[in-house]
Amino acid sequence: MGRPTKQIEGQQSARDRIIAAAEELFASKGFHGASLREIARKAGINVNVVSYHFAEREDLYDAVVDVRAAQLNHVRTESLDALEHRYSPDPIPVPEIISSLIHPFIAFRAQDPIGWGRWIQLLGREIGTPLFTRAMGRNLSTVLRRYLHCLHRSVPNAERNDLLFVLELATQAMVLGAEYDPHAIMPGSYQENSVDHERAEERIVRSLSAAAVAFAKSPG
Repeated sequence: MGRPTKQIEGQQSARDRIIAAAEELFASKGFHGASLREIARKAGINVNVVSYHFAEREDLYDAVVDVRAAQLNHVRTESLDALEHRYSPDPIPVPEIISSLIHPFIAFRAQDPIGWGRWIQLLGREIGTPLFTRAMGRNLSTVLRRYLHCLHRSVPNAERNDLLFVLELATQAMVLGAEYDPHAIMPGSYQENSVDHERAEERIVRSLSAAAVAFAKSPG
């Protein structure tokens, strides 16, 4: 029984190396620019091992995206669970909902800026392609539906489509919060002398929360 266990552990280790190598190369060269053979060389394994784990290059891209997306959405789900427990039976305050969506990424990005930076880069390279659409459908649609439900409970007089727009903006703004540099566009225009990601996150949450509330319609 010990031998098969060792083989499984080896296969898992190889799969992890493949995903790590693919993440780096998909980020730097794009999906079409990184070949399976090049990924295999980067991972230090035979190309046949890559094909064993991933029948198609699309399958490998999906796996690369899904690994980090799963980590992100796990934390988001736990965060929403905690908020619902804390505020039940009342609605969750809007800023808490927005923060729950964007803070996990900013926190992960701070812990591993290179890895999460590559993840954003490889996604950005495929915006508008079927690869990107499938990735969003698998990893974002379900979690956004739950956030939309919570947000609509908190702002019941707003149109759901308007609130969804706010949530979609939040998913984009989280990247800004993680890479915030107040002097990048207008040097000297901010009083802050250093990059303050917590301050950037607070501003994003405040702005998007105000936008969500502003969409509320007056009764009647």
